[in-house]
Amino acid sequence: MTAYLGSAPERTVVADEAIAAGPALTHRVWRTATHALVLGPCADNGPYGYLTHLQLSISPLACDPELPASADENALRKWIATHIDW
Repeated sequence: MTAYLGSAPERTVVADEAIAAGPALTHRVWRTATHALVLGPCADNGPYGYLTHLQLSISPLACDPELPASADENALRKWIATHIDW
């Protein structure tokens, strides 16, 4: 994503256990003029329940265009949860 978009992610944060079980993995957030792109772990939701997948989510910025302050990791996790499941 960094090579394709030409910039590093705006924010990175370790995923909340409520989003994906398993080892601590990082969410990365990029924004274009119209969309938020979030690359990070996502729960399997299948019969096993223990698998974690890497997912690229693209959602319109109309959902919530402003990123929370970089120091507020809990607010950023909520922002990510909103954008990966819209």
